[in-house]
Amino acid sequence: MSQTAVEQIIGRAVVDPEFREKLIADARTACAGYDLTEEELEALERLDAESLKAFAGTLDPRLSKSAGRGFF
Repeated sequence: MSQTAVEQIIGRAVVDPEFREKLIADARTACAGYDLTEEELEALERLDAESLKAFAGTLDPRLSKSAGRGFF
């Protein structure tokens, strides 16, 4: 298992709205560039979209990619 890759994906989903939507719509395709096990992919497919969106909404807007200076 690559906990680091999972943490990167979740972190990216929180700050990057476009990636978050891709992850929610099709986790396997969104995560194609990451080294993940089948178990990790299944877990990412089960992410609760509403909770992820709600958490992202609590962040300072300056941390969001949509603020124009994103991390990714």
